[in-house]
Amino acid sequence: MKKMIVLAVLSVFLAGGLFAAFTPANAAARDNHLETALAEIPKSSLSEAEKKGLLLMREEEKLARDVYLALYDKWGIRAFSNIAKSEQHHMDSIKILLDRYGLADPVGSDKRGKFSDPALQKTYDDLLKQGLTSRAEAAKVGAMVEELDIRDLGEAIALTDNKDLKLVYANLEKGSRNHLRSFGRQISKENVRYTATYLDQADAEKIMKSPHERDEITDI
Repeated sequence: MKKMIVLAVLSVFLAGGLFAAFTPANAAARDNHLETALAEIPKSSLSEAEKKGLLLMREEEKLARDVYLALYDKWGIRAFSNIAKSEQHHMDSIKILLDRYGLADPVGSDKRGKFSDPALQKTYDDLLKQGLTSRAEAAKVGAMVEELDIRDLGEAIALTDNKDLKLVYANLEKGSRNHLRSFGRQISKENVRYTATYLDQADAEKIMKSPHERDEITDI
C-alpha cells in the first residue's frame, strides 16, 4: 500500500509535459507532491561523491535555465522560454533534496549568470558567448547544455545507491532527453549540422530522432 501511495504521489508530481503552464502556484504544488513522495522513501547517508553530485546538479540546472533565459531575450525563440521554465522545476527538485539532507545551497541569492563553481561559470560564459552570435548557434548551445546534463545525471545515478536521489535524477535525465529532442528540431529548422560535444555523436543523434518520452519514471 505504501508503495502505491508513493507511485500515485509521484505521478501527480511528475504529471504535465514540457510546455505545461508554469506558475508559482503550480510549482509549489509540484514541490509539495515531491516532498510527500520522498517522505515515503527512507533517507540514507550520503557519501562525499553523492553530496558533490547534488551540489553540481543544482548549479548545472541553474546554468541551463540562465543560458536559455538569456538566449530567449536575444532571439525570442519560444523553445528557450519554455525549457527555461522546466529547468527551474529541475532546480527546485534538486533543492528539495539539498534541504532533505541538510546541504547548503550553492545557488545562494540566485543571481542570473553567476555561479559558485568556477568551472560552471566558465562554461556558462563560453556557451552564452557562442549562443549570442546567431540563432543557429543558439540552438546548438541548447543541445550542448542538454548533452552536458544527460552525461552528468547519468554519472550521478551511477554513483548513488540512494533511491530518492536515483528517482529524482532519472526523471531529470528523461526531461533532458526531451529537451535535447526539442533543440534537435530547432537545429533542423536552422538547417545546420550539429556535432555532439558531451555525448557520443551516435548517442546524441539517437536521442534527437527518438519519440518524446511521456511516461514518468516512478520506481527505480
